[in-house]
Amino acid sequence: MDTGRLKRFATEARNILMQGVVHRIQALGFQADGTPIEEPQLFAGGATFMGDTVSEDFYNKWLSLKMAVITHSLEEIAEEAAYTWFNRLVAIRIMVKNNLIAPILQYESEGVMVPLLVSEARQGRMPSMSADEQHKLLALLEDDSKTADQFRILIVAFCHANPVINCCFGHISDYTELLLPTNILAEGGFIDMLNNTEFITDDDYKTPELIGWLYQYYISEKKDDVFASFKKGKKAEAKDIPAATQIFTPNWIVKYMVQNTVGRIYLDNNPYEKEIQKKWKYLVEPTEPTPQENILHYNDLTELKFADLACGSGHILNEGFDILYDLYQLEGYSRREAIENIFKYNLTGVDIDTRAKQLAQYALLLKACQKDSSFADAHLMPRVLDMPEPYHHKEQLLELLPHFLIGGNQKMVQEITDAIELMDQAKNLGSIMKFNISEQTRNAIAMRMEEYDHEKSASYEFEQLKIRLRIILALTDKYAAVVMNPPYMGGSNMNTALSDYVKRKYSDGKADLMTVFMMVSEEKTQDKGKYAMINLPSWLFLSTFENIRLTIVRNYHIDSLLHMGRGIFGIDWGSVAFTISKHKSSSAGSYFRLHKRNFQHIYYYHIEKLFLKALQNHSFRYNFDEYRDDTGVSSSFEHNEDGLPLYFESIQSSFTIIPGCPIGYWVNETVVNLFKSKMKISTETYPKFGMSNGDGTLYTRNWYELSPRKIGSKWFKYDKGGPFRRWYGNRDFCVNWENDGFEIKNNQKSAVRNAEFFFKPHYSWTLVGSGKISVRYFEKDFILDTASNCVYFKREEPKYILGLLNSKVSQMILNLINPTINNSCGVVGNIPVINIGNMLDPLIDNNIAISKTDWDTHETSWDFDKNELIRMQRNCMKNGTDADFLNDEDREELLKNPEIGFNEHLVEHCLRCYKSEWTRKFNQLHSNEEELNRQFIEIYGLQDELTPDVPLDEITILQQGEISIEDNKIVWHPDVIMKQLISYAVGCMMGRYSLDKPGLILANQGDGLKQFNELVPGCKYEPDDDGIIPLMPAQSDFADNATVRFKQWLAVAFGEDTLVDNLNFIEASLGKSIDDYFVKDFWKDHKKMYQNRPIYWLFSSKKGAFQCLTYMHRMDAYTAERVRTKYLLPHIEWLLQKQNELTENLANLTSQERRQLDNITKQIQECREYHDRLHVVADHQIGFDLDDGVVVNYAKFGDVLSPLK
Repeated sequence: MDTGRLKRFATEARNILMQGVVHRIQALGFQADGTPIEEPQLFAGGATFMGDTVSEDFYNKWLSLKMAVITHSLEEIAEEAAYTWFNRLVAIRIMVKNNLIAPILQYESEGVMVPLLVSEARQGRMPSMSADEQHKLLALLEDDSKTADQFRILIVAFCHANPVINCCFGHISDYTELLLPTNILAEGGFIDMLNNTEFITDDDYKTPELIGWLYQYYISEKKDDVFASFKKGKKAEAKDIPAATQIFTPNWIVKYMVQNTVGRIYLDNNPYEKEIQKKWKYLVEPTEPTPQENILHYNDLTELKFADLACGSGHILNEGFDILYDLYQLEGYSRREAIENIFKYNLTGVDIDTRAKQLAQYALLLKACQKDSSFADAHLMPRVLDMPEPYHHKEQLLELLPHFLIGGNQKMVQEITDAIELMDQAKNLGSIMKFNISEQTRNAIAMRMEEYDHEKSASYEFEQLKIRLRIILALTDKYAAVVMNPPYMGGSNMNTALSDYVKRKYSDGKADLMTVFMMVSEEKTQDKGKYAMINLPSWLFLSTFENIRLTIVRNYHIDSLLHMGRGIFGIDWGSVAFTISKHKSSSAGSYFRLHKRNFQHIYYYHIEKLFLKALQNHSFRYNFDEYRDDTGVSSSFEHNEDGLPLYFESIQSSFTIIPGCPIGYWVNETVVNLFKSKMKISTETYPKFGMSNGDGTLYTRNWYELSPRKIGSKWFKYDKGGPFRRWYGNRDFCVNWENDGFEIKNNQKSAVRNAEFFFKPHYSWTLVGSGKISVRYFEKDFILDTASNCVYFKREEPKYILGLLNSKVSQMILNLINPTINNSCGVVGNIPVINIGNMLDPLIDNNIAISKTDWDTHETSWDFDKNELIRMQRNCMKNGTDADFLNDEDREELLKNPEIGFNEHLVEHCLRCYKSEWTRKFNQLHSNEEELNRQFIEIYGLQDELTPDVPLDEITILQQGEISIEDNKIVWHPDVIMKQLISYAVGCMMGRYSLDKPGLILANQGDGLKQFNELVPGCKYEPDDDGIIPLMPAQSDFADNATVRFKQWLAVAFGEDTLVDNLNFIEASLGKSIDDYFVKDFWKDHKKMYQNRPIYWLFSSKKGAFQCLTYMHRMDAYTAERVRTKYLLPHIEWLLQKQNELTENLANLTSQERRQLDNITKQIQECREYHDRLHVVADHQIGFDLDDGVVVNYAKFGDVLSPLK
């Protein structure tokens, strides 16, 4: 089935039909806001409307339409009518393809867009209709140009005359018959689309899947709208719930659920029926035969009641029909008897949406007709119910109910009255409604309903009462098997009434409608019966659903479970299908893990293949890494010994041993036994989470935004989580904790937690990560933020816990007890611990040291010393001596060619040293981590479950772009390393750093040359006098232009003799000139390096004709004025001079010179415009306090600074 084209067909059809219905509503006299321009006027025997005579039936339907528009909205009415006609016409097409009716919608001939229904009428053959309609039609038939009007009367008459269409789709609001779209017969209209659906095969037309896919795709745009409204904070109204919760289930999943419920119950009762079992290829054999005491015994197949209480378009009910039909045939029933029993006794479907109910009934009736055409008269309808609108005759209940019950007692009347009162919320609550109906009352209702069903007619009030009583009977019944694909909706998206009801009645499942329906399934299933479901896998593990799991594990038995990644529904979450028996059992369940990673996408038909492979061969293994590569998706699913097992058997009582009772079916006894130990991380440390300061923009700063002298007095180091990084790092922030956090403590939005542990050493990790935990060491002096969780030490530092938490052992345990991206301290605290003392401390210390060195080589670290290429100068040798620091490749090259040597004055040679040293450190860290894994795997006895291997891309040093991992090899990026060198050089120009002294020099607010000279007397490279550096092309007139200053710095740092070689190498690494890099890229790279909190600010005209860099920490109230007078005005004068020189020789200018003149003229205009704006800002003499942070202070200068974003 071509679902892609089906989706386009359904969504396009909806838009066309909606447009046509809206036009039809307008033609019936309604304005866009729903108010009528004109109303029909009734007179004896008819009515008049817009100058025409119309029937009384038209008059009544028009008034019904008016009332609907008032009660609902014009959009809802249009949606309802469009969908009704979509259903009716698609249903007709399907019946044609199943040879149940003539092809009435087909065109009479190619090129003549007249449906056969109209052609036949023109020849005197037409469906039955009222005398008035027939009279009107005959008049229209005299004019062949009025095909659309003729078709309108004929198609309505046909839908009434055909029993299947009428019984399935005829009971919807009568006014929809007025709203047949005006464009229905147009070229490209809906009838035209139906007649051109070659992509839907004849076999497709015979499957209920077609109806299900069309239903899902038709409402897909509405679903998108509803989900978009969720993102804006809107709650789902009752009318939104069908679209928001409808997802169609692939056929093989439905077969799995039905075969392992109804099919398994039948086989338990008839263990020697082997032939029928061969048809059920998705049947999972139990690990042990079902004991007699656990079998649901029945006397007759009519007792094998099957329900889907969120049935949608009826896909599951249809599969239930098929399996029950086969069972009836097996036991000797005729086709007619089988179908009648299935409809009368076996199947029950309920849905919140009338449209879905209609489709489900139609699909079942169609299936019955495919088996026995005598059901085409719709004499017996399948029991599929929808939720009614509120009952408007409650004041009559005290009179109606005693009559209905033939007396009855007050208790019965009150119970039914209360139930009908609750059904005012039926369109909102659906099948989760709980009716407080006693067995006596239920039996009375059932008996009287059976009697009334034999009566030919009843009053309107009684018919409305019966609709509600059928719902009461369906939702208070018990079923042998309940199978559902339930609605999915998180608690945060529920409207108030739905949320409140769920919290009261289904508190364990309140977080999502799917888990509410799990509880409904359990309640509606008979003891020893079975229920099956497909839903999201979150209930398997999340703490929110722990009570749901405990109820199942302690009281029932998971017979089988299919754990799947993304792909079943084609959406961004995984899925799980399962069958549960409503009895206890000590036998193992069968589990199938059909994915590797939680969010791995595998097509649903490929998941089916994997399931069947594992079902047929429990030893089957598959390498999921081979499923998808750069060339696409593999369709080969062969056994691979190096792959992962797909089939598991697990005794569910073991789940309760693991904290939180996750459904850890793949966990072996060794791992389970780990949790029997009383020692865990929470017994050896204090797991804690940090404070919420109430306003991060107010109280939190990157440390480099501040004056260092205030860190430790007002601002304190802040452990705020951060990206994936192990051992050491993510030390970027400070928090305002002045006066013991007075401001934060008095902020109503803040939550200061665990303050007694502040400033104590700890191991911390980011609460919300990428799926894997990464833990870092923090010495004292830090406050913990809520974005971080940590463990504080009870005694001396337990380094083995840091090693454990960064090992594959802890990750495996976390995947079991908490397979989410949230690693809370409570979860981590449950990791079992084996105290190994300090035997692994040297490895762990080395890992911390390497990671710390890496962190501190970047200037965004507060312990930054100097740039690594400067530090590498001491490692360079001229004569190839002392090559111990080199990696094997460089050492071998040096020994072969000693004349190459290493020149500390060449940047290229320093880079080679840098790469050699850091490759060695990287490899050492990688080796250390694998050794730690090996040790912990052996200590925990997990050699059969884990290998010590660590992917290179999980080694968390050199993370600033210096390297990438490609084909499991280190690839160096010299351009990144050159940019870091240039950034350090600019820092030296500004006085932030010095070649003569390590660490920060000028970094406190107001620092200048005086302070620099005091700290670095007799320096060999003088910083800029005013902390303002032009970022202008080299040919500009500034002696302190960035390019000029960089060349001066490079000559001092590496020597005058090698300046040209070094410049050439740096520019080759950058892929551009130094001049171009400063003018075009430096500012962007600086913002990125400093996380959009730049310490160097860019004064810039609109297109960069003028650019000056200033150092934030050296700025004062007069900086803007200095930029204007010392740099901008002189630059404008220089441009004017250049302009004059060219203008004086205008007649002799070359084309290139003329373009240069045009460019200079434009620059002058741009600079003058910028000057006017800068002058205003400069006159304000803006001062600022570094404590306010970059974002606040930068904004004070408005548009004279280049925007941060």
